[in-house]
Amino acid sequence: MNDGSHPTATQQLDTTLEIVSPENIAFQFRLAGPAARSIAFLIDVLMIAILAFAITLALVFTGLFNEAFLGLLLVGLFFLWWGYGAACEVWANGRTAGKAALGLRVVSHTGLSINPAQAILRNLLRLIDIAPPFFPGFIAMAFTQRLQRLGDLAAGTIVVLERDRRPPRPPRVDRAEADLVPLGFQAQPPLIEALAAYVGRRQDLSPPRRMELATIAAGRLCDAWDVPLPHNPDALICTVYEQAIAAEAGATR
Repeated sequence: MNDGSHPTATQQLDTTLEIVSPENIAFQFRLAGPAARSIAFLIDVLMIAILAFAITLALVFTGLFNEAFLGLLLVGLFFLWWGYGAACEVWANGRTAGKAALGLRVVSHTGLSINPAQAILRNLLRLIDIAPPFFPGFIAMAFTQRLQRLGDLAAGTIVVLERDRRPPRPPRVDRAEADLVPLGFQAQPPLIEALAAYVGRRQDLSPPRRMELATIAAGRLCDAWDVPLPHNPDALICTVYEQAIAAEAGATR
């Protein structure tokens, strides 16, 4: 049972996972398979190698590369190995350079953004996941329903495919409904994705169909916020979406 504080998984069909948000709105994620994740990993390994080479080259040219610094360099390379992934996933909302290139993102198993502890844990266990000769991570992905490697299982994360498109621009509508949005409300990525899907299609919908869908979505939001349903639910949905993408754009600057 969902107590209203966390999303819950309801069903999974093949590689599509459906999660219900605290507002009782269902969102679908496409799970990333081993092939795409492997290519993303190789890109990240290349990025790490470039960074390591640049650091070593800098030490050589500054005259600091000697036996005394060799041990420190090896320790630094270890922290670079797992710190690169953890730092990128925290600062770039679950993406590394490789994941961004392949359209992948790490999220919590609840569909929300991962936290620093999850990013650090899943990257610390990467060495175990790729340990030869059995490569436990690939075995775990083959036998888990959500295609999770050992690091994902320990951290409670999944890797999903994102839609490769820019978010649609919010339409110009009456903003009187903005007062209904609770102060400090932050839409989570699954909700933003659903709002983007609605805003992107709203012009293709007939007015009655648009009002029907907006009433359902706005009604669930209003129930969660304990506020009355506005006269124009479509405007409320567009307002929430506009505020969400503005907040997201500000966070990435």
